[in-house]
Amino acid sequence: MKIIGYYLESWRRFRDLKGRTTRPAFWWAFILNPFVFIVLGGIFALIFGIESDEWGPEIFYGIAYIWVLITLLIRRRNDMGRKGNVLLLWWLAAPSTSETSE
Repeated sequence: MKIIGYYLESWRRFRDLKGRTTRPAFWWAFILNPFVFIVLGGIFALIFGIESDEWGPEIFYGIAYIWVLITLLIRRRNDMGRKGNVLLLWWLAAPSTSETSE
């Protein structure tokens, strides 16, 4: 399961700001996150009897994922050989290059 591997790798590398992240590794981790958040919300709702309009402990996961997302964005930018944040969405969708940003 490469998809789960990409997601777990994003959490394992949460401190890595100098590395690189490929397009599939970025997008699969990014796409899988909302599903994990929803599943956690459902689990906590069952365990703690939380109503559907209340926030539970899954909000801590969401806050922690913000940092993981930032590191993913920086590593993806490094993988593309780019500096700065102009047209970031376009860059995230661009294919990988063999160049590195120094």
